[in-house]
Amino acid sequence: MNVTKTILIALFACGVIACGAAHVKLEPNARWSLEFPELPDTLATMSSGQRQPARLTLQLPDNYSPERKFPIFVFLNGGDGGRGDSLPLDRRTVGSNDFVCVNLPLFKRKFDKQVGGLVSVDDLETISQAYRVMLQKLLDTVPNTTPKRSTFSGFSNRAPTLGLLLAGRDEFILSHFRAFCFVEGGSPLAANGLQSPRLKQCRFLLLRADRSEPEREGRAFTHVTTALEFLARERELDFTVVTMRDSGHELPPKYQALLGAWVRGETIQTELKE
Repeated sequence: MNVTKTILIALFACGVIACGAAHVKLEPNARWSLEFPELPDTLATMSSGQRQPARLTLQLPDNYSPERKFPIFVFLNGGDGGRGDSLPLDRRTVGSNDFVCVNLPLFKRKFDKQVGGLVSVDDLETISQAYRVMLQKLLDTVPNTTPKRSTFSGFSNRAPTLGLLLAGRDEFILSHFRAFCFVEGGSPLAANGLQSPRLKQCRFLLLRADRSEPEREGRAFTHVTTALEFLARERELDFTVVTMRDSGHELPPKYQALLGAWVRGETIQTELKE
């Protein structure tokens, strides 16, 4: 009876994987995507008008093993975020071992050409539900992940998406990630999220360039950064700010390496030498 039950459970699990994630291989260095035709249009689809299902793309580490637990490294692209079928920051950042690298697309409740892709509080429910569905499917497919050292990060105008999730105190995100990184972007929305007692167990990194354009937006980002730093100190949070010297609106290789070291839990230098 126990043997029969075990076989049925195994067959059911295989069926779930086959239906939900074609060509999934839980083996070292495997890379594959999950599609979500049931989800609303991504920001990339809304801005281009070309309907394509949302995707989650991931790569397992070289030292992947079902007997170990692995943290997740999520990075959100800038611009329209893409379809979720690329890994812009993967092994170049966190290395080839220990982390499951993940890319997600971006979502908005509706697209307004005048506003563009900037998120607002009206988008919270849409973003939160979409990421919950996508990440839960990932967790079901790769069952040996861990919140410890799992990192959620975003570049440019995607950083406010992270700020919105923190401001909304998204239960799913806070339950499965322990580190958050804003790269060349920030949001006043995050200030509300930093007041959550649950964030005492989390780490934060904010990377800002010293030559961002336009100048007005650069000044606004500086004000936001200063406010977040002040609130983080007041709340006694682990909040690190690094100024990327001689950099524009980008993430140069040496600061990619710094981000990777921070994600891995290594000590970093907030001022890099040439």
